Amino acid sequence: MNRTGITEFVKLITAPSGPKGIEAVPSIADMRLLAKRRLPTMIFDFVDGGAGDENTLRANVDDLRRVTLNARTLVDVRGQDTSATFAGGTFPLPIVFGPAGLVRVVGKEGELAAVRSAGRHGIPYTISTSSSWSIEEIAEVATGPLWFQLYLWRSRELIQDLVARARRAGCTALVLTVDVPLNANRIRDLRNGMSIPPRVTLRNAYEAVRHPRWLLDMLDGPPIGFRNFQGIAEGNSAMSHSEFINKELSNLAANWEDLQWLRREWDGPLYIKGVTTRQDAARAISAGVDGIIVSNHGGRQLDGLPSSTRAFPAVADEAAGRVELFLDGGIRTGVDVAKALALGASAVTVARPWVYGVGAAGERGVDRVVAILEQEFRQTLALLGVGSAREIDTSFAHVPPEWLTEEPAAL
Repeated sequence: MNRTGITEFVKLITAPSGPKGIEAVPSIADMRLLAKRRLPTMIFDFVDGGAGDENTLRANVDDLRRVTLNARTLVDVRGQDTSATFAGGTFPLPIVFGPAGLVRVVGKEGELAAVRSAGRHGIPYTISTSSSWSIEEIAEVATGPLWFQLYLWRSRELIQDLVARARRAGCTALVLTVDVPLNANRIRDLRNGMSIPPRVTLRNAYEAVRHPRWLLDMLDGPPIGFRNFQGIAEGNSAMSHSEFINKELSNLAANWEDLQWLRREWDGPLYIKGVTTRQDAARAISAGVDGIIVSNHGGRQLDGLPSSTRAFPAVADEAAGRVELFLDGGIRTGVDVAKALALGASAVTVARPWVYGVGAAGERGVDRVVAILEQEFRQTLALLGVGSAREIDTSFAHVPPEWLTEEPAAL
């Protein structure tokens, strides 16, 4: 059988069940399960897992469930306006695709599938510094707003180069992630022997063979690596994500002066991602950021941090409307999006949901993720008794009283 025949055979045996295929997936939870079925355990765990015992990972989802909504009745809701204003523009949904790196391990197109889908839906897409496609390769297929995420690497020259490339590529906002002085232990990855690029070993060969579409994707296309760092990490077949970051790029000396320096380097919207305390929010605002993405890195860094939802009220109280706020972590439904707005967020950032979509069905999977969130959010507006997302304010949310009076403690 030639390569074309192998490809068609793989498509046949991995085709989605049911007459409507991926369009019939009813929820992000179901998309996650479909991705789990279609990916080797090592790859699914790389996406799905968190740091340590994954307490913070679970808290991100669980604490959003503790937020309840106050609905209004007998309101004309024949039309629902889902649009939101942030980052100096108006967007169809209060959703940003957050950064996720090395997504080509999930499927051949990886980030390219997501940026195409985001562009069709008018959703800002955040290019990860550790993307498996370069800034320029992603920008080439983008049709919508692009943001760029980076870290305070130890080399300012490297940062300046990345910022200049992002500017030339048309990125309109910069997202500085500040909670990765080094990579935490992600136990699932350690157990699975995860490496970049993934290696098929005796230990995981059975899993690879059980997922022929994934295996074919890995054999097709360019080598998997850190495309923004060609010549530094490309071709290090045994080097894991954590090992590369910790050995080559991590900056244990990063401080607030570095943020002030970056503020001078970049004159567009600058968002800081990874803030969970009132004190850090105050310092970030003093340094001149335009917004704060309240985030614990999706539970992938310090296990034991409070959930982003639990941390949000204190950060919002400190910000007092001076900067835009975004909620990151645990967003899995359109109801969650409404809850975030009711807490005071301008929008939410999501990453795992769109990566699940890539894993489940590539670009069509990401399209379905957006469709699910939009439909659920539109429905939530009607059930809340509002005609527009802009009408949602803190009067619509009820949170445990201690969230409003105490700084969140670690788990």
